[in-house]
Amino acid sequence: MRRGAWFVATVAAGCALAVAGCGDDDSGSSGGGGGGGGGEEAGKVAVLLPDSKSSVRWETVDRPFLAEAFKAAGVEATIQNAEGDKATQQQQAEQAITNGAKVILLVNLDSGSGAAIAANAKSQDVKVIDYDRLTLKGDSDYYVSFDNEAVGKLQGEGLVKCMGDKSPANVAVLNGSPTDNNATLFKNGYDSVINPKFDSG
Repeated sequence: MRRGAWFVATVAAGCALAVAGCGDDDSGSSGGGGGGGGGEEAGKVAVLLPDSKSSVRWETVDRPFLAEAFKAAGVEATIQNAEGDKATQQQQAEQAITNGAKVILLVNLDSGSGAAIAANAKSQDVKVIDYDRLTLKGDSDYYVSFDNEAVGKLQGEGLVKCMGDKSPANVAVLNGSPTDNNATLFKNGYDSVINPKFDSG
């Protein structure tokens, strides 16, 4: 849990830097602020989460940690969840841009819809950060995640250690969704450990 909090806080700090780099260059009115011209309008961050069914982490861990980290960084942020609907996530992205978001922190539902969101954002000078799920063939500005192959390797090593010298054994391997690049990377990691072990008997 502590590692997750550190990761989220780091992401939020990166978003704050990205927002600072995307300040509005207009010298027009920015509403409410004091004094004399030239001040940049503060940017906003929109966080687009994928669902609440595939993993409880998005709502129980990421949402509260992100909200807390953005508040601590002084960044205005909205956090929305598409609940597994790609069209909803695209609408959320478009609305966020309309509402002044300068950075979108995106956990895509698949690479196709994620790439469409990133392309639309780029056309409107909005930065996109792929958060913990890479948009393959997309045009996002940044990608932040754990080393997913290393995570998979640790999973494989844990299984091998648990199995010990027990042979033969029936092991069911569930590889996750083919539309989730993280699942592919986890598989690459644990395959590198368990395939040599079990293929060699």
